[in-house]
Amino acid sequence: MKALRSQMNPHFIFNSLNSIKYYIIQNETALASKYLSLFSKLIRKILANSQTEYIKLSEEIETIELYLEMEKLRFGEKLEYFIDVDKRIDSEMILIPTMLIQPYIENAIWYGIMHKYTNGKLHFSIK
Repeated sequence: MKALRSQMNPHFIFNSLNSIKYYIIQNETALASKYLSLFSKLIRKILANSQTEYIKLSEEIETIELYLEMEKLRFGEKLEYFIDVDKRIDSEMILIPTMLIQPYIENAIWYGIMHKYTNGKLHFSIK
């Protein structure tokens, strides 16, 4: 449970639920539905990944993509992101510790982009 809690940042869960609530209150049901769908997929992946010590790099990338899609919905034009994986890397064959990269992505957004008055770009590259 401790490992699972460390992977599921309570602030992220709280902010996600608040975003869904906001979209509902604003009667933006399509956005609320999309956000809820992404949120449920992300939580499902995190729960599945927490069952094992190592996951495929491709799984971590998928988790990061879901997370970034959700944050993009929240921040809109303020957040632009790029994911670049070197074509020579076989992400299906490489195993990494669960949730190794996602916390860095989250911190980059929260401490590097969120409080900026201008738009921010996040470029995530695996080489």
